Amino acid sequence: MSKLQEALQFIEKIESENPGKSAYEIVNHLRGYTKKEYTSRLWSTATGYHQEYIRDEFEGKLNINELVLSGEITDFGHFIGSLSDQIDQPGFQWSDFTSWTGDHTSWAGDIGSAIVAYRDPNDNIDVNSVEEALDRLARDSDYTADIAAYVVGEMINSGKQSSITQAIYQYNSKSYSENVRMFLKKRFGGVIEEDKLKNPAGLDSKMRSAISTYIQFYSAYESLKSLKDLAKLPLNLGSEDNSIPNSVDIFKGSQHFIKHIVKYGNLDSLLFKPYQIPGMSWLGTVNYEVRVTG
Repeated sequence: MSKLQEALQFIEKIESENPGKSAYEIVNHLRGYTKKEYTSRLWSTATGYHQEYIRDEFEGKLNINELVLSGEITDFGHFIGSLSDQIDQPGFQWSDFTSWTGDHTSWAGDIGSAIVAYRDPNDNIDVNSVEEALDRLARDSDYTADIAAYVVGEMINSGKQSSITQAIYQYNSKSYSENVRMFLKKRFGGVIEEDKLKNPAGLDSKMRSAISTYIQFYSAYESLKSLKDLAKLPLNLGSEDNSIPNSVDIFKGSQHFIKHIVKYGNLDSLLFKPYQIPGMSWLGTVNYEVRVTG
């Protein structure tokens, strides 16, 4: 039995034992079988559901660091954690709080936390550049988990699937490139013609906005007030304080994720001029082009 089959068998068991529970309740219960950090107060706040770490015969059952899902290595525990913040709480629309926090407990959080760790002088991460921090803390297996969580969550929220197990089966039946493209279209309004992404500047802008918002609300930072207007900084501005993430860090973070998307989405290389300020396209672009290849 493969790792995926074993995990799905366990999830199906939990679903069958809780016939009256919503997918939202079940996935948050499953979060208790990943690792302790996914049951912290931060996760309770983000998901709106308090779940203790479960210490029984199945402790850590879903904390599988390397599992093949949709043909790619995926951190399955990370997937379950992210999925718990993608599925709607009954009575709330997906366009409400979940769609906002869902980025922060998945890809934007992976990127933002890597940037914060790199800039924090008290962090013991041994890296020499923000790119190295991103490679170490925002891995491909994290991104595959993030994209899977979004697409599976969308299936359940839209009513295409009601069972978490069946939604994962459906996701797994498609190629990862197909799932990446679905993620691009649904989350970012990506326009793809054949293998060409037509609106890369818009994609980059939305990513930078989400990453900067995550950093602004990162509770461990005493310098929160100095980060308040981070999203409004032009790309060519750095920070005089090297301990504070800057707009260049955030831009490098968005490019790191876009590179994954281009590579695994089987998309043509991108050449575009990023917007000066994310979310404010009317202020124009920078005067140089950026190339992203997979």
